Amino acid sequence: MAHYSTKGKRAVSAFLEKNSDRELTAEDIFESMGDEAPGQSSIYRILSSLVSDGTVRRERRQSGEGYIYQYAGDLGCDKHFHLKCVGCGKVVHLRCALSDELIRHIFDEHGFAVDSGKSVLYGRCVDCGGKI
Repeated sequence: MAHYSTKGKRAVSAFLEKNSDRELTAEDIFESMGDEAPGQSSIYRILSSLVSDGTVRRERRQSGEGYIYQYAGDLGCDKHFHLKCVGCGKVVHLRCALSDELIRHIFDEHGFAVDSGKSVLYGRCVDCGGKI
């Protein structure tokens, strides 16, 4: 299947890349893009295409209602944990050897294969007063 690159798709992808530290709903994207936003119904088709080609990751919202989207690009979001600040909503892609070691430990010692791309650790970032 061909992946078309339209002006709207490029604009949404660029917007999400610029805001890659945040998880956004389709409505957030539409409202935040302002005049650069394609039509609201187009946003959903574009997001579906970007999810399909791996540029964007989609997860069900914690409330279970609707989805949140985040730019993945070449980050390989299915291969690492995510840290999410409960204060500001910032999302950090945790790509480090210790998280890889933890995934191996959980499998080797507990017989459980973690889906790290869907694994989010919640807390507070330093900017929001996170302390150890």
